[in-house]
Amino acid sequence: MHPVAFVRLHPPAVCRFVLRMKAPAVLLASFFALSLAPAAEPGAKGSKKAAPDFRPPEGVELLHDVEIGTGGGRALHVEIARPKETPAKPMPAVLWIHGGGWSGGSHKDNRAAWLATKGYFTASVEYRLSGEARWPAQIEDCKLAVRWLRANAAKYHVDPDRIGCWGSSAGGHLVACLGTMGDEKQFEGSGGHAGVSSRVQAVVDFCGPADFTMGSAGIQGAWGTEKDAPAPLGLFGVPFKEKPERWKQGSPALYAKKGAPPFLIVHGDKDATVPHVQSVNFEAALKKAGVSTQLITVKGGGHGMAAAAGEAPAVPDRNALNAAVEAFFDRHLKR
Repeated sequence: MHPVAFVRLHPPAVCRFVLRMKAPAVLLASFFALSLAPAAEPGAKGSKKAAPDFRPPEGVELLHDVEIGTGGGRALHVEIARPKETPAKPMPAVLWIHGGGWSGGSHKDNRAAWLATKGYFTASVEYRLSGEARWPAQIEDCKLAVRWLRANAAKYHVDPDRIGCWGSSAGGHLVACLGTMGDEKQFEGSGGHAGVSSRVQAVVDFCGPADFTMGSAGIQGAWGTEKDAPAPLGLFGVPFKEKPERWKQGSPALYAKKGAPPFLIVHGDKDATVPHVQSVNFEAALKKAGVSTQLITVKGGGHGMAAAAGEAPAVPDRNALNAAVEAFFDRHLKR
């Protein structure tokens, strides 16, 4: 029996529960539910918190707080999980981008770490939170992480042409930005590794908002187009009515174009935090642009993909979703 893991879930309220899993991969893979609701310490600079208390799966090595460059003049880091035994061929890689309403969450929680048991190099990315810096700081820091990994591919035995990304909620929004804004030079920032490509080769977007052309309408905390939801308002730093162009600039759906990497989008049809229609419309925009895209709708799933208490279990369940994620990355990143 593997150790007990305590996981913080939200929304609507913070609770603790105990999971006992038979496989370490499933243990880590079930940790992907992050909310767009602000975290307990919104506005705190950085995102350094204690690492989750779990033992890495057998055969996986963890590297903590590896510096990748700078954002806003301070160091940024990643948490790495990789196979202990270096494979013969360079590995595919997956960057995990955490959620938390752009105002909370931590790179210490690498929810893609289980992929290291499948032959992937994984790194969970630290980015500046909205209490420290407004958009586009967040996408600049995520692009920095891609450039850092590609620039250091030989050092980490990674194939620089096989880098994917996965994120949930606010992290889903940021990986969607990575996928659609690969050639948008205005979002590169100046954190390091200039001149290296920040393009990724595959994107997994769990319940991320993709279109702010109508402000935050439909997102938890909004009141139509009259009142902005707190999380995206914190991200953009100004009401939609005052500067709609800034909100539109942060809408990955508007950058969908031919040549973007393949997307796997997952969203619960009972999501009360980010409406399911956001992903439906995003899928349509990507497909219209000629991008290979698959949308998995989780029937009965809320923002964390699980059903509400007392409701029938969500379908597909988390094990099936993890299998779909693995199959997607294998198809597009493994040779």
